[in-house]
Amino acid sequence: MLFGIVAGVVCGLIAFGWWTIGFPRRRLVGGAAMLLTAFLFSPLALVHSGERYGFDGVVVGLIAISLVVGGGFFFTALGWTGRVRKVRKVRTLSEDPDLF
Repeated sequence: MLFGIVAGVVCGLIAFGWWTIGFPRRRLVGGAAMLLTAFLFSPLALVHSGERYGFDGVVVGLIAISLVVGGGFFFTALGWTGRVRKVRKVRTLSEDPDLF
């Protein structure tokens, strides 16, 4: 059961990565949502896992939380670097001789 929790988190991160191929905004928003969810609900999930499975549950919960936080930072960084940027046009003397 405990191995299934970690495997489920890993499979979810892989599926999310496949779903966001070619969509940097999805990666950015999804990564931010992952981070927000992990930071808000990780104490509750860790306590519940510890109550149900003991020390092993706490260890597996910490591993799962670290995977979700790492995946959130990873997808947020990928989305941020892949976003569309506005390119400023730089005028040169060859294009506009009246520039100077």
